Amino acid sequence: MYLDIALLILVVILIAIVICCIPLLLQIWRVSKDLSQTVQTLNQSLPLILKNLEEITTNVNSSSVVVNKRLQTFAGASGSSGLLLNELINNLQYIAPLALKLPLFRIVRNVMAVAKGLSVFVGVLLNKTKEEKME
Repeated sequence: MYLDIALLILVVILIAIVICCIPLLLQIWRVSKDLSQTVQTLNQSLPLILKNLEEITTNVNSSSVVVNKRLQTFAGASGSSGLLLNELINNLQYIAPLALKLPLFRIVRNVMAVAKGLSVFVGVLLNKTKEEKME
C-alpha cells in the first residue's frame, strides 16, 4: 500500500517535471532551428566575403609596393640634393671672401654707412630742436 502511494507520488512528480520541461525543450528546438538557418546563411555568404577580402588584400599589397617605390625614388632624389647642398655650403666659405671684394659689395657697404650716419645726424638734430623747445 505504501509502495503504491509512493510510486503514485513519484509518477505525479515526474509528470510535473516533464510538463515544466516542455517549454524549455521547445525553446531549445527554436534556437537550434534559428542557429541552423544562420549557419546556412553564413555558409552561403562566407565565400563572397572571403573573395572580397582577398581582393582588398591584393589591392593593399600592390598599393604598398607602389608607395614604397615612390618613397625610395624620393629618398634617392632628396639624398642627392642634400649632397649638392652640402657641397655648396662647404664651398661657400671659399667663395664668400672673394665675392665680398667685388665693387658692388663695397658700394652697398658705403651706402649703408652713409645711411646710418645720416640717421644718427637726423636723430641728434631732432633731439636738439626738442631740447630747445622745452627750454
